[in-house]
Amino acid sequence: MNVLMIYPKFPEQTFWNTARSVELLWGRKAIMPPLGLLTVASYLPEDFSVRLVDRNVAEESEDDWRWADVVFLSVMLAQREDYRACVTAARMRGKPIAVGGPLTHALPEEVAADADWVCFGEAETIMERFTGDVRAGRRARQYHGGSSTNAEQIKIPRFELLPRINDYATMPLQFSRGCPFQCEFCDIIEIYGRVPRAKAPAQMCAELEAIERLGFRGYIFLVDDNFIGNKRKAKELLAQLASWNRAHDYPFRYYTEASINLADDEALLAGMSRAGFFHVFIGIETPDPKLLKTTRKMQNIPGNPLDKLATIRRHGLHVTAGFIVGFDGEERGVFEAQRAFIQGSGIGVAMVGLLQAIPHTQLWRRLKSEGRLLEALSSTGNHTVEGLNFIPKGVMTKREYLESYCELVRRVFEPKAYFERTVPALLELRAKVPLGALRRHGLALSAVLLKETYHFGLRAHAFRLYFWRAFLRILWKRPGALEAFIFDCAVFHHLHGHAAHIQRELDRYLTSPHPDDVLDQTIEDCAPAPQRKLGAA
Repeated sequence: MNVLMIYPKFPEQTFWNTARSVELLWGRKAIMPPLGLLTVASYLPEDFSVRLVDRNVAEESEDDWRWADVVFLSVMLAQREDYRACVTAARMRGKPIAVGGPLTHALPEEVAADADWVCFGEAETIMERFTGDVRAGRRARQYHGGSSTNAEQIKIPRFELLPRINDYATMPLQFSRGCPFQCEFCDIIEIYGRVPRAKAPAQMCAELEAIERLGFRGYIFLVDDNFIGNKRKAKELLAQLASWNRAHDYPFRYYTEASINLADDEALLAGMSRAGFFHVFIGIETPDPKLLKTTRKMQNIPGNPLDKLATIRRHGLHVTAGFIVGFDGEERGVFEAQRAFIQGSGIGVAMVGLLQAIPHTQLWRRLKSEGRLLEALSSTGNHTVEGLNFIPKGVMTKREYLESYCELVRRVFEPKAYFERTVPALLELRAKVPLGALRRHGLALSAVLLKETYHFGLRAHAFRLYFWRAFLRILWKRPGALEAFIFDCAVFHHLHGHAAHIQRELDRYLTSPHPDDVLDQTIEDCAPAPQRKLGAA
């Protein structure tokens, strides 16, 4: 049985797709490979031959199609457009299709219409039944893996299937699944549950060794949606990881995502620093406690978020963060409040998005029951250009939200504002990088810095002055923060262009006719109604 695994392309213009900057500065073709497909491949029977095609690196050939007996697709909501192209190509060639990934949770009816086999939830518990049906040709099957896989029994992903591992800037690993919190807009707790399940430290070290043997050196992204969901397990891993790094001469640097209560645990922060973590993404969403309560993000309410950011930086962790506008009850001043907080926080890489009700989340169910949901038929989970997919509740209309959001994004990613806010935060960093890690990674970082100096310090007329001011100040006062500065500059190269893209797309949207999109109403203007569909009479 020949299995062609295909990973669809991400749209070029999303907040997360920094591939153009990665290629320009690191010479790599994509950010990271598809961990889900690599993990699924480790569960296939021995008589299943596998080819992996990541369309973010290179497209499949006609030889791949002729070779394939079956096509496996793993899809996120953001990949929906290219997923449709993959389905069409497979159907044209008469190839049966199996689909898994978050898209199956968000749009189950659409996927069921496309696929011969649909895998919901975690794959590990259904692989024996699934592969048996594939082998026997029993189609039109669905499998529900749930969210109870024993993480300590998950197999090592088959990284050797990657045609060229150094096409990627980062290698992904998953330590845990699930999050103990209950943010209303989040789909992670719907997919993985609220009881974090973590791998054993020995498993993680074995996965690192598998990557190391293939010749990859550089960054490892622990893709957990909340690395500290189980703090005790995280601390156990960090202690083992610090020892492993020393024994293997520091082949990797690490980054991840975590909740802001990370700042409340000094031992955890110290452990991350010793283990080689240099960067963490945090979902701040809003500095307004009332809005945090509205969206059930209770873990963000205690304490001063600026103080917490300073605590995290003192342990050498560079912070990037997510922010959201669109919560119920917001006043017109919310956009200026967000801008002022972002500028004062020192967070350069600030993902500022419009609230979107992802299908089958708590938020989606509530808005549907309230008659406020707009069934966005082209939904891709892109929080920056698709806009609110519901009728706002408060003083602002959707039109006002989109117009104010355009201005917010423009101001946040102006070169002057970006570089002026990042420098104070970088000066707060107290990075303690072992000499071995500096020796191992210093040359590669120096090469990237030279490229940035050329592209941003010489060629980029719009912001070269701000680049030089920031660079020289960091070099003089905090050279240990240069790694984070290199990161911020690389992402700014992407974000500056992405902000312009947002402006164009929303301007076009706002000037197009949308009679059913309720652009100029709030929920107070509307009588209770069933779920609204775009394009409905």
